[in-house]
Amino acid sequence: MMRLVLAFDKFKGSVTAAQLHDAVAQVCRGVTVVPIAVADGGDGTVAALAAGQSGEWHTIEVQSYLPEIHQVTASYFQTSDGCALIEVATASGLALVQARPRVLYANTWGTGMMIADAIERGCRHVVMGLGGSATCDAGMGLLAALGAEFFDEADRLLRPSGGSMEAIHHMSTAGFSPAVRQTHFTLLTDVTNPLCGPTGAAWVYGPQKGANLRQVERLDRGLQNIAGIVGEKLANRSGAGAAGGIAALMCHLLDCELLPGADYILRHNGLDEALEGADLVLTGEGRLDATSAMGKATGTVARMAARHGVPVVAICGSVDRTFDAAEAGFERVIDLSEGIDPTVAMDPVGTIERLQNAVKQVIKSYASNPTDDMA
Repeated sequence: MMRLVLAFDKFKGSVTAAQLHDAVAQVCRGVTVVPIAVADGGDGTVAALAAGQSGEWHTIEVQSYLPEIHQVTASYFQTSDGCALIEVATASGLALVQARPRVLYANTWGTGMMIADAIERGCRHVVMGLGGSATCDAGMGLLAALGAEFFDEADRLLRPSGGSMEAIHHMSTAGFSPAVRQTHFTLLTDVTNPLCGPTGAAWVYGPQKGANLRQVERLDRGLQNIAGIVGEKLANRSGAGAAGGIAALMCHLLDCELLPGADYILRHNGLDEALEGADLVLTGEGRLDATSAMGKATGTVARMAARHGVPVVAICGSVDRTFDAAEAGFERVIDLSEGIDPTVAMDPVGTIERLQNAVKQVIKSYASNPTDDMA
């Protein structure tokens, strides 16, 4: 019997990964289907890591990414062995933005409140997905919520924000509780950018968070200041620029490790084991482009499958015409929106129908004895 591994990421704004897996399984009778929950450190990280684990969800009210905006309801997962699974995007994410983003004023205090709540409940290991933030404060807000204080040259206390970073002269961690100091943080990034400079957090991600050119320049000056505090080695580390530079200060002040999110999650969820004896892998995401091969989940699936000698087919919401599928490790790529009006292409029902039709054809071409159910 054919063994098929499913490792789909969400089609953002259209269909969830779980819905994609269910849809594929419905047309794969007569095939052994092994679904693997997928994420890369961005939205969906907690759900992917919590899949199949025992534990409980906690829902609390925390500060939004802007202090003047009302509180937001945020949830995180606590595993039965006391590990907290948290996403920055839940409390400090772009998805919360209802008007034009104001990244100079935004901070990550709400995410820090989630961490503080988890530590109060006894968690001493926090796994945190850094993707999808609306902030660029280098984690000032998060750390302030845990007890840190930041001061300017005149010893005035600074309000955490993107605009405050360039004024930091010194800081104090005297407010960190023993429990905070004893907590280990695993930070999962979906990007490889350093902290500052042309490929850093401000220049690459500032505009999508609402920053104009002058504001990007100011944010980068702030991140350059942070780099002077944490040191060149940490500032230039791959992923240090994730989530507006959160990783840099956290790694400097707390017990942290910074890891590529997709690789961590896929290994944690057993992709390597699932690939043993597999005949084919089906993966995909909302849009396949050059970034997919740069630490994103779909590209990581392809690399891991290649090590096991298992062919990979990507079925995606859309595909960049310039994307080199072979170079990225895909044997075949299918664009579900090719020739379809964009507004129609986002319809979940139509997307699932086109996905199922594509899967049937793929299975036929790979299965030595396709069943009537796959016709």
